[in-house]
Amino acid sequence: MELRVAGLDGPVEIIRDSLGVSHCRAVSEHDAFFAQGFVHAADRLWQLDYDRRRGLGRSAEYVGPAGLVGDTLYRRLDLAGDARRDLAALSAAARDMLTAYAAGVNARLDTLGSESAALLPEFAGIALPLPPWQPWHSLVVYRVRHFTMGSASTKLWRAVVGAALGPAVARMMVTPGSSAQLACVPPGERCDGPVPSWAALDDGGSNNWALAGSRTASGLPLLAGDPHRPLEMPNVYVQGHVACPEWDVLGLSMPGVPGFPHFGHNDRIAWCITHAMADDQDLYRFEVPPSAADGGPRTELIAVRDRASVPVEVRHSGRGPLVTDDLALAWTAAAPNTGFDALPAMLRARSVDGLFETMRAWVEPANNLVAADRDGSIGYLTRGRIPVRRRPGAAWAPVPAEDPSYGWRGFVAFADMPRLQNPDGGFVFSANNRILAAADGPYLSLDTAAPWRATRIVDTLSSMSAATVDDMAALHRDVLSLPAKRLARLLGDWRPLDGWDGRLTPDSAAAAAYSVLRRELAQLVLERSGLAAFVEHPWNRLLPGVRAESLVWRVAGDHLEAGDESLLGGWSWHRALTEAVRRAERAWGGEPWGYLHATRQRHPLGRAELDPPSVPYGGDMDTVQASSYLPFEGLHTASGSVARYAFDVADWDSSGWVVPLGSAGQPGHRHAHDQQEAWRTGQLLPAPYSRRAVQAAAQAQDRLLPS
Repeated sequence: MELRVAGLDGPVEIIRDSLGVSHCRAVSEHDAFFAQGFVHAADRLWQLDYDRRRGLGRSAEYVGPAGLVGDTLYRRLDLAGDARRDLAALSAAARDMLTAYAAGVNARLDTLGSESAALLPEFAGIALPLPPWQPWHSLVVYRVRHFTMGSASTKLWRAVVGAALGPAVARMMVTPGSSAQLACVPPGERCDGPVPSWAALDDGGSNNWALAGSRTASGLPLLAGDPHRPLEMPNVYVQGHVACPEWDVLGLSMPGVPGFPHFGHNDRIAWCITHAMADDQDLYRFEVPPSAADGGPRTELIAVRDRASVPVEVRHSGRGPLVTDDLALAWTAAAPNTGFDALPAMLRARSVDGLFETMRAWVEPANNLVAADRDGSIGYLTRGRIPVRRRPGAAWAPVPAEDPSYGWRGFVAFADMPRLQNPDGGFVFSANNRILAAADGPYLSLDTAAPWRATRIVDTLSSMSAATVDDMAALHRDVLSLPAKRLARLLGDWRPLDGWDGRLTPDSAAAAAYSVLRRELAQLVLERSGLAAFVEHPWNRLLPGVRAESLVWRVAGDHLEAGDESLLGGWSWHRALTEAVRRAERAWGGEPWGYLHATRQRHPLGRAELDPPSVPYGGDMDTVQASSYLPFEGLHTASGSVARYAFDVADWDSSGWVVPLGSAGQPGHRHAHDQQEAWRTGQLLPAPYSRRAVQAAAQAQDRLLPS
């Protein structure tokens, strides 16, 4: 099919492979970003508009009252105002990228015309206009996707716990240091000093690694990993391939955002990230709320589908926007932010060194960036903007806003960011774990992941030789829980756990029994400690989608193992376990783990016909195939790998990838769910890159022509 559109320099070829993934070839960089915007709008138009509305505080127009918490927050944060400001400060290359991408999105809108709502099932019954895409909208979409990954949520929970039950109990929400903690730099080294641990919140579970050629079959590196986020419909990432004379990149991107900021490769280098868990957000509490003269206020109306509009007051202070009447939030991304300057530059990188240098502009989120190149180099870099604090208290909880000794005195210098290339062990990795082994580097974060995934990855990579893409996929799907067998022994003589090997496979009844019992134990700790009464505290429900009380799930296991009964309200562990077993026997009917832990993606519109089918799934928060659940809301998989990839530097066409659901976002599309079975079973699907491989995989071909 040929289609004439305005704004192109020349023809654009779009080939769709057997998975529906688009491979775009353009005559200029402008046309490459235009093409990416066009195919994103073709595959994920509703998602683009929904994420834009979320960032603008207008999602309730689509989803009704369920959108009010997020809309209120994002209005108060003024993501839109920040994005407009930052667009003007970006480099010419970044502004050109965003402008070309927006033109591509709008070209797709023009092809649909005024009947677009009738053509797409998500828009049925929604009488709202689709405004043209503006370049700054991409900044809004990117930030709304990352705000709740910041450090504010655990600070709020610790503050709630501390105010209710005292600072000693709040400290228990950060588990004690452990000699089992491993660092990214140097890779796999045991950490010095106390290392707190992040429990199973929504986004925990990401892994990545690069193996040097000394450990691979080809003699050149392999780079692999799997980001974890809440499982959504549509999926947060979309596969794609865009080429022009300046660069040729295959990877995963976010609909609404140009480039490939997280995962991808060109002809010389591959890159990927995990969340660095950096401390990038601070909260300031006012004893006396700022007056109108200090920062407003202004009242905005949030339109709500099928309901009356809701007023929200928006105010700013010298400490940042007020997210409640007396609480201001400072976020590194809200300071003048030119992080998107890195996006066009990184696509041209030719080496690990060169890629890392393009990251000087990067702001948010802070990431563990891992890379590998055709010269055989592998490397690790912490990228992002991390504040240097005047006093350490802000790392723990909200601090007094009126105290001038709290605040930031700049950011960690790029030269001081942890960085490593070609270590002797032959690999680099990250798993949301502690970044630096030594305690004398820059302060990066208080909360990090528990050590189990990192330990399993390091042990596996350390034993690898002659590794292939298949070996990378095998590590992706590893469901052995290192703490499970140890904890299972402490959970009493419950017969369903006899002889269990600690693997949370979908067909395992023992894995289900273990998980049900751990959930009941966590519920008991929540009740006996008195914390259950504070779960619905406004501060603990301030951030949309975050369930910080899930920290109790890990704390309960840690305290059981340590014999610490301080959270049991006078009970002994023997009594608590007896009661937990009684509850588990009542709650569990013998179903296998995959049945209880099945996926449950739900479309934001709440219409059952838009939801994808559920599938059985394995793993849990402690396994490499991380698949967390929200213990107090059920056992179904809430978060999981939103992509898996293994890039073969020696032969890009041997690489593989997979996403949950599929490449298309529209329910009913033939590529809406066609990768789900491969994703469920941990298989990687072809990721053709060369001109020859793309042509061989072609299922459809279109051309965009200048009008």
